[in-house]
Amino acid sequence: MKNLKSQFNEIENLKMFEIEVLNIKTGQKDYIIFDIEIQKNSLIAQHESLTLKQSKSKKIAFVKLALDNCFSIDENLQNLFDDCQSAILESDYFTLID
Repeated sequence: MKNLKSQFNEIENLKMFEIEVLNIKTGQKDYIIFDIEIQKNSLIAQHESLTLKQSKSKKIAFVKLALDNCFSIDENLQNLFDDCQSAILESDYFTLID
């Protein structure tokens, strides 16, 4: 686990995903930013509210993925990215652009 955490900390690029989406209400293109960090043994991607339930919550919305030592940091980040895209697909406000 320490190896994955140190690999993550060595990443020099911004630790975020920027995913192009379509605003369901307006039909306009937009972007959702997922800010990524490690908390304990998980990758956390914080983002703006994607559902009505998240909008009503006082907590910051996030996607969480447990780090898996069987995979590289790149594979763990890809799995987190997939989970972020799934969160958008379940959104009340946005959808992915084909």
